[in-house]
Amino acid sequence: MDGRHDRGSATLDWVQIPALRLLVALTDAGSLGVAARRVDVAQPNASRSITMLERRTGLKLLDRTPQGSTLTQEGRLLAEWARDVVESVDRLASGTLALSGTGKGRLSMGASHTVAEHLAPLWISQLNHTHPQIRVVLEMQNSERVIAGVTAGDYEIGFVESPSVPAHLHQAVITEDPLELVVAPDHPWAERGEWARPGDRAQRSEQGGSQLSRGVALTELAQTPLVIREPGSGTRALVDRVLAPFDPVRPITELNSTAAIIRAVRAGAGPAILSRLAVTEELAEGQLVRVPVRDGRLTRELRAVWTGPSRLVGAAARMLETAVSPLRGPRTGLGRQ
Repeated sequence: MDGRHDRGSATLDWVQIPALRLLVALTDAGSLGVAARRVDVAQPNASRSITMLERRTGLKLLDRTPQGSTLTQEGRLLAEWARDVVESVDRLASGTLALSGTGKGRLSMGASHTVAEHLAPLWISQLNHTHPQIRVVLEMQNSERVIAGVTAGDYEIGFVESPSVPAHLHQAVITEDPLELVVAPDHPWAERGEWARPGDRAQRSEQGGSQLSRGVALTELAQTPLVIREPGSGTRALVDRVLAPFDPVRPITELNSTAAIIRAVRAGAGPAILSRLAVTEELAEGQLVRVPVRDGRLTRELRAVWTGPSRLVGAAARMLETAVSPLRGPRTGLGRQ
């Protein structure tokens, strides 16, 4: 063996998160000493950590010279892969801490499924860096229950995906969330869809997909049984509103989990309308196919909601600032709209 793991290795037992943090820090720091200080490790320990990582992976990660140490080409590539791992671990830690509700300066927060699964962990991680004294207690509910929890005082702030918010709540638009009509690759509508992978698109075209990218009209969509979220969810509320003028048929099934809907669609149960955030990976991997809706715009706004004074203060205000920080312009203004 040359130190490298063969394909039969059951686990990457060489993975050590502190060593990966150090490797990522090296890409930005420019020297092992600076990287070690950034991750709060003594330089001799940092050097041993990288040496151990090289031994376990069988890769030369550093070029060591009297003038200092720099990453090799393999080291830079491994560091870029490691960055995703480290960020995922940080999100896992932040989300777990939020769900457990431990620590000082607790902020009670409710979030709809889409926000809780795809956005809240990023916000919480960022908040932990900027305001480490704040510990977020996160509860995932559908939008209707989040609104009820905010109204009852159970949550200091809530994040929902409903197309409308009760007038007694203050609100702020966080971002737009496009919805996608998706089907399994072998569904008849897949021929009218947009394939994320160019090879899949070309293959469909060669097989005679003359209807490629024609899409589906709202009238046809309304007359097709869908796999859909339960009443009370923001996704369901928008779908019901969009299809209401066309006398929609009953859904083929109602599920209270986005993951369950994705599994059902992939198994051939029928089409579904889901947040683009929730199906990005499945579309990229060709497990689902996006089908355009020709005469309708399936986009909603994700909102923060709260009661009491129109301008938030304290931990809730910091969370709202974190959630809207990537945005620019008046759409991030506070207060009732």
